[in-house]
Amino acid sequence: MTQGNFTRANKRYRRIFWPLMAVYVALCFGGTYVINQGWISGTVATAAIAVAISAPIVGVFLLMLRLVEETDEYTRLRQLKSMVQGALFTISVAVVIGFLQLFDLVGQFWTFWFGPLFFLAWGLAYCRDYFSGKAA
Repeated sequence: MTQGNFTRANKRYRRIFWPLMAVYVALCFGGTYVINQGWISGTVATAAIAVAISAPIVGVFLLMLRLVEETDEYTRLRQLKSMVQGALFTISVAVVIGFLQLFDLVGQFWTFWFGPLFFLAWGLAYCRDYFSGKAA
């Protein structure tokens, strides 16, 4: 892949990523406000808001897949390796918490936090490889 194609792929990613994040933030605040004001009632309506709030995050995952597919082999390897490391860390934490809960050693834990934990672990793995010189 030429540098121009790589640059275009990154620009396309950012051009779609930031509007998705703006929609996500608006839906988080708006959906929470609508639910807290009692403007909607019922499980189906609340579930629809929850799914709508989740949709931009799913969009980001699909966008990341597209970016990886549009990049060269080196960049693809770095991204996928970091994703796997982030996923391994996140799944490991989820399993440990699950067993701690199973044996009543810890209380309930919001599974919502596993998403941000994955992104954090992925970013740290990517940075660690980048700065350690082990990028490939």
